[in-house]
Amino acid sequence: MRRLFIDCHELWERTFRQPDELRTVQRWLRLNGIDASDVPVHSELVIEPTAYGQVIRYTAYLRNHEGRRYADPEDPDFAASEDRTTLLRVAPEPQWLTTEKGEL
Repeated sequence: MRRLFIDCHELWERTFRQPDELRTVQRWLRLNGIDASDVPVHSELVIEPTAYGQVIRYTAYLRNHEGRRYADPEDPDFAASEDRTTLLRVAPEPQWLTTEKGEL
């Protein structure tokens, strides 16, 4: 299997005015252990095979002990974030996917 991409910005653009579609995306993220509010809109989710099964690689905002996002100490113009990986538990909708980075 090859790497698959979900362009979060494109997906947001297609779903934010359609509450049922947006809830479907949010539910899919939750089922895969991802908090939708932690995923930057201008980012990508990458689904790829590993020795442990398929995983989702994504960027997540970091939060302080009060649960608030904070500025990156090394680049204060941006929110602090980190790359994360989680097992793919539920497959995404096929129309969300592309095989090319940055194209939905």
